[in-house]
Amino acid sequence: IGEPPFQSPLSHPLLFQTVPKTLDGGLEDSTSTEDDGPIPRGSVMRVFLYSVIASLCNLAFGYDIGVVSGSLADMTASLDLSTLEQEAATSGLNFVAGFGALLVSGNVLDLLGRRWTIMVASMLLIAGGVVVATAPSFPVLLLGRALQGLGSGCSWAACSVYITELAPTEIRGSLVTLADISINLGILIGYCVDYAVRTQMADNRDLSWRLGMGLSGVFPLMYCLAFPCLPETPRWLVMKGRDKDALVVIRRTCGKSEAGARQELRHLKAAQDRQTQGALTWAQTWCPSSRATTYIVWIAVALGLAQQLTGTEAILYYTPVLFANLSESHQFLANLSVGFCKLFGELVAASMAECVGRRKLMIYGNFALCASVFGIALSFLYDGGVIVSVACLSAVMLTFSIGAGPFTFVVVNEMLPLQFRGKGVATSVFFNRLGSGTVALTFLSLKNAVGVPNAFFMYGGFGLLTTLFYIMVLPDLAGVSLEDNQGKGEATHADINGKGTKRDGSPNSEEDNTGVCCSVL
Repeated sequence: IGEPPFQSPLSHPLLFQTVPKTLDGGLEDSTSTEDDGPIPRGSVMRVFLYSVIASLCNLAFGYDIGVVSGSLADMTASLDLSTLEQEAATSGLNFVAGFGALLVSGNVLDLLGRRWTIMVASMLLIAGGVVVATAPSFPVLLLGRALQGLGSGCSWAACSVYITELAPTEIRGSLVTLADISINLGILIGYCVDYAVRTQMADNRDLSWRLGMGLSGVFPLMYCLAFPCLPETPRWLVMKGRDKDALVVIRRTCGKSEAGARQELRHLKAAQDRQTQGALTWAQTWCPSSRATTYIVWIAVALGLAQQLTGTEAILYYTPVLFANLSESHQFLANLSVGFCKLFGELVAASMAECVGRRKLMIYGNFALCASVFGIALSFLYDGGVIVSVACLSAVMLTFSIGAGPFTFVVVNEMLPLQFRGKGVATSVFFNRLGSGTVALTFLSLKNAVGVPNAFFMYGGFGLLTTLFYIMVLPDLAGVSLEDNQGKGEATHADINGKGTKRDGSPNSEEDNTGVCCSVL
């Protein structure tokens, strides 16, 4: 694959209108102020700290993935689980996480705010961890996993929305990747904790897996303790008419003077005035009257699903199963290699988010991911040995984490207008978790039916189709404010009653309502 074209002939013409420009051809920049300049270091560190705190529930989700991969055998022996029950105990988390994002996060995000949504997720995760750790039977275990799933899905959607709306434009992409970095750090911590608990409590395997699973509640508990220090996002506050509170947050996070903060607030209010007042219903979110906005919403949903089609979830959950003939210590090293490569890729991606751009990293990263997945298939087909297979598994995680892993929900959050963002991101997460759960639920059965090589050949084929999809539709909105990202395709009044307004307050024509700022590199 060569350099991605400026505009794919296969793409819909409504998807690739440019960002609004001024009369002299320059990019419209209504966020600039007289005192605009480099963001003060103190403000950067403050926003970074807020982002880390908001990501603690995602850390718990990653920890769960890491710890359950090693605890599954002991859990199976303790509760006498069948193959189907094992799959349900692992993949069930993802299915319920999808509904957690859709039913809990999608409503609470707009109703109570972004930070309170993460608080709801924290309480669900703590309750789920307690139930799982004390489960006497499979039905109770499933209940605990369901609570954890609801909390994970809720936090997955809310965390990325929170950071997106709080972060300054210049560092938004790098900060939003923290939501995914925290998941991968959690996976690595989960691997290490599981190995430590199992080796130290080898004579009581029933207690070891319960302790390992129960410790997942520590991270959401940390969020609950730090919650009073966390501000709400200025964009949600403006949407609710709380302008004074929004002004305080802008000054704290952007380091602007009083005059600069007020100008930024006027810019946010102008964008809000061009949109429908109040949160949208689910019907208005999924079926806006503007055709362009409809395309944006459903491309965002498709991006969430496409991220999971390459089978990476099977690697995360079932690495010990793929290397069942290895000793426990060697299985741990294989897990550690996979987890470390996944985390390292995320750190590389965060460093390149602004300078290289989301589009290039996702396209080239996904192409390299496909090659690595085919490498896994060939290594098992021709018995390339454990070292080659582990290297291919690690390469898959590395390339996934440089591309689609961290940037899918960066792009989704940037694409969606403010009033579509809460429910739109929740819908995208729902389909993402649906795809993830399907891969996890079916992998053992698929492996038994067609073998490991054919399973990964199939995942590689899906990956090539996903790469083509990225080439066709992916925007790159690095360095553009969220309000300017909406371009002419923002959620105007036309999305509800067909009568939008321009920036000067005059009515929009139909053409004015059909563009989106999805410029392609």
